[in-house]
Amino acid sequence: MSTTPLQEDLSRVSKRTKKPGPGYLIFALAFLFCVGLYFFYPAFEQGTLNPTSQIHIYYMGQKVEEKAFYEDELYFPFTFIKEHLDPHIQWDEKTKQVIITTDKEVFHLPVGNKEGFYNLEPYSFTYPVLEKEGKVYLPAEPLNKFYNLDVKYIADGPIVTVHDLTQPVQEGIVLNSTKLRLEPTVISPWLAQLNKGQKVSILREEKGWYWVETFDGLMGYVDERKVELGAIRLAEIDKEEYLPWNPLGEKILLTWEGAWGTTPDPNKIGDITGVQVLSPTWFSLQENGLVKNTADLAYVKWAHATGRQVWGLFDNSFDPDLTHVFLNDASLRAKVIKQILTYVDLYNLDGINLDFENMYLKDKDAYVQFVRELAPLLREKDRVISLDVTFISQSENWSLVYDRQKLGEVVDYMMVMAYDEHGTFSSRAGSVSSLPWVEKGIQAILEQVPNKKIILGVPLYTRLWEESYDENGKLVVKSQALSMERAQKWLKENKVQIQEDQATGQNYAELKKDGVVYKMWLEDELSLSRRVELMKKYRLAGIATWMRSYATDEVWPVLADCL
Repeated sequence: MSTTPLQEDLSRVSKRTKKPGPGYLIFALAFLFCVGLYFFYPAFEQGTLNPTSQIHIYYMGQKVEEKAFYEDELYFPFTFIKEHLDPHIQWDEKTKQVIITTDKEVFHLPVGNKEGFYNLEPYSFTYPVLEKEGKVYLPAEPLNKFYNLDVKYIADGPIVTVHDLTQPVQEGIVLNSTKLRLEPTVISPWLAQLNKGQKVSILREEKGWYWVETFDGLMGYVDERKVELGAIRLAEIDKEEYLPWNPLGEKILLTWEGAWGTTPDPNKIGDITGVQVLSPTWFSLQENGLVKNTADLAYVKWAHATGRQVWGLFDNSFDPDLTHVFLNDASLRAKVIKQILTYVDLYNLDGINLDFENMYLKDKDAYVQFVRELAPLLREKDRVISLDVTFISQSENWSLVYDRQKLGEVVDYMMVMAYDEHGTFSSRAGSVSSLPWVEKGIQAILEQVPNKKIILGVPLYTRLWEESYDENGKLVVKSQALSMERAQKWLKENKVQIQEDQATGQNYAELKKDGVVYKMWLEDELSLSRRVELMKKYRLAGIATWMRSYATDEVWPVLADCL
């Protein structure tokens, strides 16, 4: 049989190819042995976590970028504290001081000085805040108290471990004697010996290895097969839970009292059945950190005698420039807070209601800081702190300026001013506060603030709209705000019939007269009862009415019965 060209080529290659000899096999086996030795045989070299003289920080088992230093006391960089421990800690460049706020404490810690302030009172600290090479450092000693930390400093590391005691930790028990490794592999240098039965804290898992820490501060990687999982450990922290004032088993019914010039005579107020809290407009921000005061002690005594609380309202005069200067000056903030606390004691107030409106968006964080500095000092006196916000919208000065989530974490109650859906700014007539608009606003704010803190603000006023056409045929829209009593009077004088408007959930009135169309969406028993139903539907903390003098006598029994 003749062969093909392909078979001839394969025959020639076969003749040239020889079987591997013993030398090849020995080389291959040696190579595989070395590879196996490298990847699977434990290293005997001892290593170290920190070969430098700088003090490395390990927070919850993770090495952080910042370094600590020791100078009679262990010091942590401000940046580490702000990133990992307390995002609300403040460094005030103007006054060169650190400001720390807790539930019931405010600390002012000046750089290089052991004399600072605790709740605005002079206070001596053991170690001062330091500034080195443009960086600010805080002593570790008081941080344990502020932030519930377990700090271990290992001088021969040099290493410092920081544990947040509020975080649960998985415990483990070493099954057999083994070594801690620098990396999650057996070929990594070893750091320390672990003994059988030794307890460790397991902080994370990586590639089949645990990063563990011993109770004497040793740490590193250990094969997870060498550790048996134990219990979940949670430190017992002696911390008193704060509960804000609340009428047991009831919803709060608050009404604001217009008292910018003169406080109304209690003898002329009449029956306000069901109202538990009065919030008179007594305090306003002025220049140079002064607080205008129009409070009336007789009014407070009358309120207390009738079983009601008084939360004095403090506003920012709705002046964005004045507010900007105040909010961004730590000394002015302290000056204002001292005055507020003085007035709380002087007039025996039960709380403060902050009504800061029309602020610059750039002051959003500064407003949060002011509230954080005021809240602990009111809480220390067992006084309520509440504040007012608008519904969420795209208005910078009137809505976006509020960090509702952060503010909600600090205050006891947040009044949502659920009105002015249409106002003097509107180019068309509409309801001051339609029910669908209110419900949508409630749903949005509940994504940022818990319902138990939200008090729904409702209007006790409406707007009388006038629509007409000018000589050029252009629609002209004007309006005026009317109290409930004045609105009823207008309807009666003009013999206008009302009808329910399904779109707004309110009663509606319309009149055409002398070429003008008058429109009004009423605030009355119908609208108020439906607002209360929304409050109940979303399990909010209560109702706040703007304002008492706008109401008719029938309002309070209706609200009281609904609540």
